[in-house]
Amino acid sequence: MTEAYTVLARKYRPRRFADLVGQPHVVNALRNAIVTNRVAQAFLFTGPRGTGKTTSARLLASALNCARRGDDAEPCGECESCKDVARGEDLDVIEMDAASNSRVDDIRQRLESVDTRPARGRYRVFIIDEVHMLSTSAFNALLKTLEEPPAHVKFILATTNPEKIPETVLSRCQRYDVRRVTTAEMVARLGEICAAEKLHVAPEVLRAICEISEGGLRDALGRLDQLVAFAGDRPTLEHAEKVFGLISRPRLVELLNALARGDAAFGLRFAEEVFDSGKDVAEVLGSLVSLTRLLMLLAASGGEAKGLDLPADEVPQMHKVAERFGLHGLVYIAEILSDCRQRVRRAAFPRVMVEAALIKLTLVGQLEPVGVLMDRLSEMTDTDSLSGVTGQGDSSKSDAGAQQASQNVGGRQESAKPATRSENSDVSQGSKRTPTESEKAALETLKRKFGAR
Repeated sequence: MTEAYTVLARKYRPRRFADLVGQPHVVNALRNAIVTNRVAQAFLFTGPRGTGKTTSARLLASALNCARRGDDAEPCGECESCKDVARGEDLDVIEMDAASNSRVDDIRQRLESVDTRPARGRYRVFIIDEVHMLSTSAFNALLKTLEEPPAHVKFILATTNPEKIPETVLSRCQRYDVRRVTTAEMVARLGEICAAEKLHVAPEVLRAICEISEGGLRDALGRLDQLVAFAGDRPTLEHAEKVFGLISRPRLVELLNALARGDAAFGLRFAEEVFDSGKDVAEVLGSLVSLTRLLMLLAASGGEAKGLDLPADEVPQMHKVAERFGLHGLVYIAEILSDCRQRVRRAAFPRVMVEAALIKLTLVGQLEPVGVLMDRLSEMTDTDSLSGVTGQGDSSKSDAGAQQASQNVGGRQESAKPATRSENSDVSQGSKRTPTESEKAALETLKRKFGAR
C-alpha cells in the first residue's frame, strides 16, 4: 500500500526555534524567558493567517517539556515528548480548537484536568487556537484559572482577531504579535524546501507564489504543492499564471505605463483579457495594488530601493514608472485599486466596475495636488480684493464725468441724474468684491484641513 502523502506545510513545519521564519522578536523573547526561568502563566500569539502562531505555541510547549533541551532553550525535536507534541499526541499538551468548541461546557471540560500533574514533562500546557471564537460565558469560565493557574500549568492562546478578546483576558497574557513574512524570506525558505524535495523551480516562479501569498508562509507552501501537482517537478512562470490566474509583472508595468499616457483603450483591452481568460479579478487587482505600493515606496524614498522586496535589476525601470505618476498620483492609484478590489467580489457588474476604475486612472496625469489648488484659490481671493478697491476709485471718477456731461450744446442744464457713489460701489463690488470675514475664515479652515501652505 502506498504511503500517504504529507503536504509540504506539515512536512516542513518547524521543530526548533531556529526554523521559525521571519519572527526573530518572538524567538528571542521566548528563548530568554525559558533560559532565565521567567515563563509567564499565559501567552497570546496574534497575527495574520499562516505566519506561525500555532507553530510558535507548539514550539514553546516542546521547549518547556523537552527532555534534552540545550542551554539555548532549543527543543531537541528528537525526544519522545517533542515528537508527540509535533504529532499532537502528547498527554501533557492539550490542544483545543475554539472555533468548534466555543461553548462554556467545552472550556469547563478541559479545565477539569487542570489540577492533574504532568504525566511526563514539567508542565501541562493548554493550547487554545482561534481563542476569539469562545463565547462570553466561556471566557468568564476561563478567566480565573487563566489568572492563577497551578504552578505546573501554562496557557498558550492563538488568534487572528485579538480585538474580539475581552480586555480582562488580554491583561492576563503576555502578547506576541507574529508579523507577516517578507517575500525575500519566503523565497529563501521555499528554495531550501525545493532543494530538499528535488524540485527545479526558478526564482521568479517562487517570487510570484510568495507575492500572492501576502506574507503567509503556509499559503505559499500550499500553492507550491498545487503548482507541482499541476506541472510536475519543473514548473514555469507560465504554469503559475495558468494555475493561479496571475498576470506577470512586466505586463502590469506595461498597463501602468499606458495609464500614465492616458491610454484608456489599453486599459479596456486589459480588462477584457482578464475577464475573458477566467482569471481571478481580485487576485489581479491585488497584484496591481502590491506593485503600486512598491512604486509608492520607491517614489517616497527618492529612488532608494533598500528594504524593498524588489530585485535589483528591476529598480531602474520601476523608478521610471514611479516618476511618471509622482507620489500624489501613486497614492490616488492605490486608493482606487484597493477600493475596487474590495467591492468587485460583491458587485452586480464587476467588469463595468473594473473598466471604470482603469479609465479613472488614465486621468491621473490631469490631477493636481490639493496644496497647489489651495494656493491658486488664495491668489484669486487676493486679486478679487484688490479689484474691489480699484473699482471704488473708478466709481468716483465716473461721477465727475457724469456731471460734466450734463451740460448740452444748447446751454440747458438737463441731464440724466448721475448715479450716486454708493450705487457705483455696489455695481463694481457685484462682480469683484472683497471677501467677508466668514469667507476668509472658511478659506483658512480648508488650508489647514488639506495641509496647504
